[in-house]
Amino acid sequence: MSSNITAQELFDRIATFISDATLQPSIVNKMMHETLVLTCAEGLKDTQYGFGDLNAQVETLICKFNIGSEEANAIRQMRRHSNRSTALSPEVLTHDAHALALLVSRVFVVDIPDKLVRSLPWDMQPTSESIRSNSPDKRCIVTTWDEHTISVIVDEDSSDSHYTVRYTEETQYARMEYLNDILREGMHLNLLGCEASGNTITPRLIIVEPDCLLDISTIASCFEDYGHHPLLYLVSRMRPKTNTQATLLGNFAGSALDDIINNSDFNLAHSLTNNFKEKALEYSTCMDFDAEQFKQDALLQTANLQQIVNELRQHYDLDHAVLEPSFICEKLGIQGRVDLMTTDLKLLVEQKSGRNIFIEHNAPNAHGAKVVEKHYVQLLLYYGILYYNFNQSHTDIRLLYSKYPLPDGLISVTQLMKLVYEAIRFRNEAIAIDFDIALHGPEKQLEKLTIDNLNTAQMSGFFYENYLRPQLESVLQPLQNLQPLEHAYFCRMLQFVVRENLLAKVGVIEGTGNSVANLWNMPLTEKRETGNIYTGLTILNKEKGAETQGYNSYDLITLSVPDQGNDFLPNFRRGDMVYLYAYPADKEPDVRRAMLFRGGIAEIHTDKITVQISPAAYPLTSSLWCIEHASSDVGGGASIRSLYEFITATVDRKALLLGQRAPQCDKNVTLSRNYDPILDPILLRAKQAKDYFLLVGPPGTGKTSRALRYLVEEELGSHTEQSASPQPSPIKKREQQQKVSTNSSPSPTGEGRGEAVILLLSYTNRAVDEICGMLVEASIDFIRLGNELSCAKAYVPYLISNAIGERAKLSDMRQRLFDARVVVSTTSMLQSRPYLFNLKHFSLAIVDESSQILEPGIIGLLTSHHASADGHGEMCNIDKFILIGDYKQLPAVVQQSDRDATITEPKLNDIGFKSCKDSLFQRLIRQEHSCGRTDFIGILQRQGRMHPEIAEFPELEFYFDEQLFPVPLQHQTEESLHYDIPSEDATDNILKRHRLLFFASRNNRRPDISDKVNAEEAHIVADLLRRIRRFYGEKFDAVHTVGVIVPYRNQIAMIRREIERLNMPELLDISIDTVERYQGSQRDVIIYSFTIQRHYQLDFLTANTFAEHGHLIDRKLNVALTRARKQLILTGNLCTLQTSPVFAKLIDYIDIRQGLFRHDV
Repeated sequence: MSSNITAQELFDRIATFISDATLQPSIVNKMMHETLVLTCAEGLKDTQYGFGDLNAQVETLICKFNIGSEEANAIRQMRRHSNRSTALSPEVLTHDAHALALLVSRVFVVDIPDKLVRSLPWDMQPTSESIRSNSPDKRCIVTTWDEHTISVIVDEDSSDSHYTVRYTEETQYARMEYLNDILREGMHLNLLGCEASGNTITPRLIIVEPDCLLDISTIASCFEDYGHHPLLYLVSRMRPKTNTQATLLGNFAGSALDDIINNSDFNLAHSLTNNFKEKALEYSTCMDFDAEQFKQDALLQTANLQQIVNELRQHYDLDHAVLEPSFICEKLGIQGRVDLMTTDLKLLVEQKSGRNIFIEHNAPNAHGAKVVEKHYVQLLLYYGILYYNFNQSHTDIRLLYSKYPLPDGLISVTQLMKLVYEAIRFRNEAIAIDFDIALHGPEKQLEKLTIDNLNTAQMSGFFYENYLRPQLESVLQPLQNLQPLEHAYFCRMLQFVVRENLLAKVGVIEGTGNSVANLWNMPLTEKRETGNIYTGLTILNKEKGAETQGYNSYDLITLSVPDQGNDFLPNFRRGDMVYLYAYPADKEPDVRRAMLFRGGIAEIHTDKITVQISPAAYPLTSSLWCIEHASSDVGGGASIRSLYEFITATVDRKALLLGQRAPQCDKNVTLSRNYDPILDPILLRAKQAKDYFLLVGPPGTGKTSRALRYLVEEELGSHTEQSASPQPSPIKKREQQQKVSTNSSPSPTGEGRGEAVILLLSYTNRAVDEICGMLVEASIDFIRLGNELSCAKAYVPYLISNAIGERAKLSDMRQRLFDARVVVSTTSMLQSRPYLFNLKHFSLAIVDESSQILEPGIIGLLTSHHASADGHGEMCNIDKFILIGDYKQLPAVVQQSDRDATITEPKLNDIGFKSCKDSLFQRLIRQEHSCGRTDFIGILQRQGRMHPEIAEFPELEFYFDEQLFPVPLQHQTEESLHYDIPSEDATDNILKRHRLLFFASRNNRRPDISDKVNAEEAHIVADLLRRIRRFYGEKFDAVHTVGVIVPYRNQIAMIRREIERLNMPELLDISIDTVERYQGSQRDVIIYSFTIQRHYQLDFLTANTFAEHGHLIDRKLNVALTRARKQLILTGNLCTLQTSPVFAKLIDYIDIRQGLFRHDV
């Protein structure tokens, strides 16, 4: 939020963009847009504003300040104009400036300055007299409603934006009376197929909160035989993830369809091998897997698929087929990925590999077709996307049942609109429930989660009572049996997770975080400024990956990247999931009007980028392409499932984590050997702890390279004697048992074997790669979970799919995974694929960088459980865990405000729960301190990174309790910097004398340049880099010598350009990145450019600040200050920075030590 912005700054912006004739039209509109964003942020900072784009924010302010209709319409029109990139006429621009100035005046309760008033027109901008009748689809916001009508504000230019929407007319196609129960003030609606008469609109269909996309497959999966109550959407996200042979067969059938279309000489063995490698973890941990039966089923499915594909080729050109294209439909509020479609949109095929009882019984369903209802729903919603996105109404839509041969295996589906409307109703009600949970908590909804409520079809009979009902009861029953404290915890955390997931979809105050809706709501100029889009790409090369050799398809697309603009810096990394799509040269790219290829970035360079996609059979001949970030709903569902895993966990583990029982330790345990005189006492306490141990690792204390390594070596070494004789694999025994009884469910291997089996986790792939590097250096064997795009190339051989060679057998794969005593993964990877616990039981889990993981992101893994081998009760899959972190460094990124995340429930406050933003690591640290226990916390105090002159300020201000001290290493004892060459000038002398410096920068604000860049500081940084390069001479190393930290990505591009002017190639490869990206890294010399020149930007810099024992802990500043080994150089605007207490104290500290300088270069 922008609590430091002033009305005068905003008025000055307005005066500039209406008076400066040198500004480009796109810059003018951008300045107007940014000024509006800042105004809205200020106006909403003390409100309980929930969700939505800039439109919703403006409407909230109009309501808050009771702005009249004429002025309100002018403000709305100004907002729409600010999103454009084309020039506005002088008359329109000044009228828009007038509307914006009036809004600023109201928000800050000040008069518009006289000088600005004289530049503005007296009247409001005239608007069109009536709503556009030629616009059948409209976006609006709800103000009030009754049983028959909704009062809305339509987002169109008109003399009056207030309209009445009828939604219960007999002539309307869909029955929408249900909306009366789910509407709320401020809700966004899409009105589709409108008929307008005066100020009354009668739409054909209404979509609530259309920016909140729901996946089509998720909607369809909730259409159960016993009904499709909207609460099934919540239930579906609680259900434990399963890994069955039927699921694997379905996945293989999908891959086989791709291979058959792309290869006329289809080879079953080749497809099986590729699929096995791609899904190695799933195959290895599927405990009901029958290899012989799977091969027979695969043979049958592929034979049917070949027959069906040949039939389709008789009618359609499958050489122009697209496999697994994705679509986003904002009008219907849905998204999805189709199995097969032709580029002319004439054919759409959705494949299913499972049973269809209607085909087997040769009898139609209630809708008159031999298709499963949920499959019907899925296909019809895809058809809806084609209609609303591409105005396509004559597509041949088919369901392909690969279990059956023709003619039953390929069924044409008619357009049953009644079922479409039911699906849209489900989507609307499910989204409304999520918003209700986010705003008011889930208590009311949880009360409705009963068998009787969800069985809307009032189903009964043998199949329901013996199969469907028990499955549903197994999910619902734990929710009904929660203890009061468990209930309070689950409800508060569920509200937090659902709210965070909605914010990730629809966004909130613009500029505070990314959201999926930015794909269509964010202006193109802003996308470019934030680096979230590549445009104007052309295809350089199409390659075949190893798995697609010999196929008529390509899965590696390399595109040429033209100049994206002076300030462009891509916000993309290798491994990022993206959408690749084509767009017409005469139009702006729009994900809603394109067939999207979802893939991952394989390589990224300044002039080209390579994307790995699903094999594309058609030639990809479109001239212009675009890349944007792909959306995903995985995180929200995984966190809900994690919370559900917690409430179903063992009583003992829940009591431990809710502070209802104290952790235990065994003081008789000793270390197997000595590691380090200072670390040994901490390692000993960690080993003696029986439940958990918390290791605080301040910057430079070697928490990964030393402490984590010793913890792993000690756990493995303590069990050396027990595991000296190789344990016989239970795989053969298990397979024999399963031949006798298909219902057997053996316990995870490793359980009760007495040997150490370690799970190493971290939040980011970068951190996991660091763990892998430590293991390699220590010669410790391990398995890495993940994929090649997300893994550093050096550790690709350790991926399970690559661990045993090209011709791996399932038994070999399982044995390799079974024998592995160390498994490494990201937390998100394991959350999405918890099947590992089917095969592995871990004596110890160590979570590195745990202070960056929100509690719902880890609690489910730490409480994961299974039925005990004796059939009595449950056992945890992890016996003990160690959390390593530093809560004084950067935490997890959260979009909710501090107020929204604050926990106020007394039951939770009593056991130390303060905020949902806190990590489990921080909460348990707080709990241990409050209980006065010291056995379960270790603090690494010896730091080997920073020279004492650099370390002193963070030690005094941030680590006052931890009492850090140097190792000391050689560079920590050196008195001079060894810059031995003669000085060029006084600045060189300054650099030689001081290890901690601050160079003050001058104001250089320009209206045509973003506030997120600072040309003066970029010039200072480049000059300092030149000098350091000269000082180091032949010893200069771009990877280790120097790095630059900035708060904004935009400043990186500015500094890069200044470096290029130096003509010093060695400097082109140095790391320049944000504070967030630098956490965990170090360099000999660090230069930090504060960049900001406006007071409102201080909120961004100091957003992660909290108080502890009278000290302000600025976590972002802490990370920036603790990356340097030998010298730390800061540059910033003194006037701006000194208004912050923490920054002022830092500047005074440097000034007292004579390290503050004016830099005139």
